[in-house]
Amino acid sequence: MPNVSNPAVAAENAARREREKLKPEDIDSDWLDKLVTRLFGELDRQIKQVEGSRPANNDATTRASDARTLASLERTLERLARAERERASQRISKAVSTNGNALDEIERKITRSVEIEVSLARSTPVVRGASGDGKSGA
Repeated sequence: MPNVSNPAVAAENAARREREKLKPEDIDSDWLDKLVTRLFGELDRQIKQVEGSRPANNDATTRASDARTLASLERTLERLARAERERASQRISKAVSTNGNALDEIERKITRSVEIEVSLARSTPVVRGASGDGKSGA
């Protein structure tokens, strides 16, 4: 907690931090995809390093160190996989809502066009016997 003696300054700082808080939509999706790929690659490299570092004298200290490293890598992988699943579901829901909004907009335009056509048809008098080609109906 920041140590500020002036409550007004503390309140202003808190308000500024809240305004500047990073939101998921603020992060570039392509950059995040590249970062996730790099992190998976780094995890793979570290696991291979632990697997390849098995010395002939595999003592208890080395095994304990490897176990801690693998446990840490497992937790990191779980968090990364969970974040990736959440991002995938957000992309799907965003696509569905965007497509749904587009379909709703098209439906509104069609409905409005039909309403205009119907109102014009009702307001235009119908002349019986006229075919509209300049010839008489007889």
